[in-house]
Amino acid sequence: MKNYSRIAVLLLVLSLLFTSSAYSTEIGFVFGLSTPNDQVNNVYNGNPFKSINSMQHWYKQGANSGFHIGLRARFNMSDNFSFVGGVAWHRFPETEIQVKDNQDRLLTTLKTTQNIIPISAGVQFYLIKSVVGVYGIGELTYNYISNTVDVSYAGQDIPLNLDLNPTNSRIGFGIGAGADLDIKLVKLNLEGRYNLANFIGASAEEKSKAYFSLSLGVYF
Repeated sequence: MKNYSRIAVLLLVLSLLFTSSAYSTEIGFVFGLSTPNDQVNNVYNGNPFKSINSMQHWYKQGANSGFHIGLRARFNMSDNFSFVGGVAWHRFPETEIQVKDNQDRLLTTLKTTQNIIPISAGVQFYLIKSVVGVYGIGELTYNYISNTVDVSYAGQDIPLNLDLNPTNSRIGFGIGAGADLDIKLVKLNLEGRYNLANFIGASAEEKSKAYFSLSLGVYF
């Protein structure tokens, strides 16, 4: 996985350096909503809860919808084609994993918060470009995934050998479509995108961690 990560970062940096000589560059600020699938809050891979016996049950909620902010760059190679890249922070608010016994009594609650930081590079192609521009976009992403886990006990301690701040990195991708409104001084932007955070480098037990992002932005 370390080799994959180094290669991904190198490719992203080289692509941005190479395209910095393009004949025009646009810098943008974006923000919006991030809606996860039910695996984004799957903090641990496999079954780390060896100390929990079969008479106790785990109840996991899906991750709540979150938000994101980011910086974007467009390196315009022609009127319709651009190399693009950027960095963003996607945060998914606190969700819960409850441990109950066979009489449905609450024993332990794990509260988790997820963060995904993608560094991206890719291409953008305009289908229509005038005052309103419509485009498709595809990017390769290097994703830094971090989690914070808080444990609270309801009356009794249960030994849990858990990392309370697990982190990992994965290679993924994003595909989507968007539209620009050119008002001369700036371009207003709306973009929707499907993101898969762990396309390459996931362990055998790890399920796909995907989320949909809807962004509003302004480019200068």
